[in-house]
Amino acid sequence: MLNELDSFYEQGKLKNAEALLDASLSDAVESKNYSAVLTIYNELEGLYRTTGRADKAADISDKALELIVQMGLGNTTHHATTLQNGATANRVAGNFEKALDMYCQAAEIYKNLGQQTSYQMASLYNNISHIYQGQKQYEKALGYLNKALDTVSQIPDSEAEIATSKIGLALCLMSMKRSDEAEKYLQEALEYYESPVGSTDGHYGSALSAMGEFMWRKKEYDTAVAYYEKALSVTLNRFGENYSCKIIRNNIERILKQKEENF
Repeated sequence: MLNELDSFYEQGKLKNAEALLDASLSDAVESKNYSAVLTIYNELEGLYRTTGRADKAADISDKALELIVQMGLGNTTHHATTLQNGATANRVAGNFEKALDMYCQAAEIYKNLGQQTSYQMASLYNNISHIYQGQKQYEKALGYLNKALDTVSQIPDSEAEIATSKIGLALCLMSMKRSDEAEKYLQEALEYYESPVGSTDGHYGSALSAMGEFMWRKKEYDTAVAYYEKALSVTLNRFGENYSCKIIRNNIERILKQKEENF
């Protein structure tokens, strides 16, 4: 099932992926295969979140955490991963305090399991930074982003995670009006995303949007639109029509309007 699911994701067939997960969940519940149920809950949570249904993602993450307790998996890697997934869903849904509490619970579990320098811990730092950026607490956000970059830089073959961290740092630095530092991180990240491996990464569209925002702030309107249009194309090909596409289109409209007003 997971191999078939990956195939659908690679082809951008998200409706097929959701239908497969729904059917597999029914089978797993009927056969009382709770390990499979937990796996499918986590997959559905991610799918709902990336297709603009954050509230539904948060609801299913609660079901997953209930199942963790029923299965006696408290304070295990499974528990931490499920907390992390649920926290991300709640963050996207705007439930910031709940999300932060869940991230902190997950971090404590990873530390107790000796996974302080893992991908999972770096991901937690990145996600916690998103919450603080949403609350405009940029210094706190920057601190967690630097922790994330320091963590993944210690892990071999972590180019994708390093690029993700650099995009986060660039966005935060832009908000703090530290443009030169932001540009450096953006250029370094795009070197990865424009490589053969990086161009298939799910974060490529976000990186292009970040560069679009940077050029927009510099009032280089045509260049900004070009980056946003490429981001839209990449996002549509990878995920289909979703909330990110709406944001990108709105940004393009705003840039074109500003260009018209300034010339």
